[in-house]
Amino acid sequence: DRDLDGIRRCILDAVAQAQGKGCAPGIIGACIGGDRGSSFVESKRQLLRRLDDTNPVPELATMEQELYEQANQLGIGPMGFGGKTTVLGVKVGYLGRLPASYFVSVSYMCWANRRATARIDPQGGITWLA
Repeated sequence: DRDLDGIRRCILDAVAQAQGKGCAPGIIGACIGGDRGSSFVESKRQLLRRLDDTNPVPELATMEQELYEQANQLGIGPMGFGGKTTVLGVKVGYLGRLPASYFVSVSYMCWANRRATARIDPQGGITWLA
């Protein structure tokens, strides 16, 4: 369906289909709208958000929390062996869309989603920020 409930079902179906094969528990990045290419890129971009941030769009913040809870109720657990923790976070973005299309792209990131932030000064010194 082309409503928020249909989007939720689409994302949860992607989690269920993965069955923990993506080195669960994982992080879900999703994008509503756009075309196939831009939607995929935006779903990947969502994976760069901090796990403890809150979506600035209230409806999406609510959706992220609900999807997080519902995905963890699936019982897939780490590596698909069952358990309470299937995902560590769900991050949802959006793009404008054409009326004829309604893409929902879902990206799955391993629990070891490593990243770092550093400042490199002109002399080559490195300051690690995060």
